[in-house]
Amino acid sequence: MAITRLTPDIVLSDLLEELPESKEVLYEHGLKKLEDLDILDVVADKLTLRGFFKLMDIDELTQGKIWQEIQNMYSKKTEG
Repeated sequence: MAITRLTPDIVLSDLLEELPESKEVLYEHGLKKLEDLDILDVVADKLTLRGFFKLMDIDELTQGKIWQEIQNMYSKKTEG
């Protein structure tokens, strides 16, 4: 599925499909834990990025940094 508009309400499975490089950023902030618990495949198509932030109890400053990194990745992909 091609992303028409990137928002924090994007479902993780769509984000990871469209921007595989975002996995590295999210991995550092809890995605690894979901993989280790073997539940990523179960929740990825239901959990939004905003929900991921809440689930992993990521503070607002860090959320902003992660979101900025993802937006930068998306911009590079769509411009190039």
